[in-house]
Amino acid sequence: MKCRICNANCQIVYSNMVYLGKYTSSLYHCNQCDFLQLDRVTWLDEAYEESIAITDTGIVSRNLDLSRKVLVLLSALNSKLGLNRFILIFLRIFCKGLLGRVFTRFNGKILDFGGGYGLLVRMLRDFGIDAYWTDPYSKNLFSKGFEGSLEDTFDCLISFEVLEHLLEPDIHFQSILKEQNPRLYIFSTESYGDKIPQQNWWYFSFLTGQHISFYNQGTFDYIAKKYNYHYYSINQSLHLFSKEKLNINLIKFLVERSDIFYSYAKVHYDSLTWSDHNKMMKSLDKNTK
Repeated sequence: MKCRICNANCQIVYSNMVYLGKYTSSLYHCNQCDFLQLDRVTWLDEAYEESIAITDTGIVSRNLDLSRKVLVLLSALNSKLGLNRFILIFLRIFCKGLLGRVFTRFNGKILDFGGGYGLLVRMLRDFGIDAYWTDPYSKNLFSKGFEGSLEDTFDCLISFEVLEHLLEPDIHFQSILKEQNPRLYIFSTESYGDKIPQQNWWYFSFLTGQHISFYNQGTFDYIAKKYNYHYYSINQSLHLFSKEKLNINLIKFLVERSDIFYSYAKVHYDSLTWSDHNKMMKSLDKNTK
């Protein structure tokens, strides 16, 4: 079997893995890029009768956390300060006013690819970030009127809990990284680490049948080099590709503590909540004439 990322030969790891209680498939590992993939995936129509799995009880808390992480990350991109964690802690305790200088406003447009119900886009726009939604498999409930498309141009693309759902991930990366070619691509998926996970790994998600592709840092490093990006890992599940080299130690420190630092980043923005409301009111008014 050929790898769906790098086209190298794959070796079987586990056979007869059972999805949705009745479908079987085998897991294969690529020795070149460490990608893990299934050989037979015949149950996706059934798995996606609802785009959001009923087991996803963390959808709201996750989007709240991600909105703060994205805000802090984007606002720290241009920071040239060589501050270590001890200085930042000192500033937080004694000189809170100076912490705002660590951040700058991100003025680019963002597309949330695989944006689900649009909750994250709405949260980012409430912060003041010019974010847009697209998702071919889900209904936009929370960010109506702010739909985007890969045919448009964006400075940053984000995809959270998307990559593990892809049957043909290289097609996705070509579309995102080669054709769209954004300055930055921020994404989340659980990296499986240095060793192939045990068959009872929770992220295989046998009961929902929606997780079919699995990556580690070696996989992402391969993809980044293929499309001329720098790869950085914030933690086991949050990653980014950047066209530019970043002060990743500072960014990582800030993002991992985004619940503390997001309030210092958001002072550089004006919320779009009310202006979005006025825009939607005008669109309704035009439709009635």
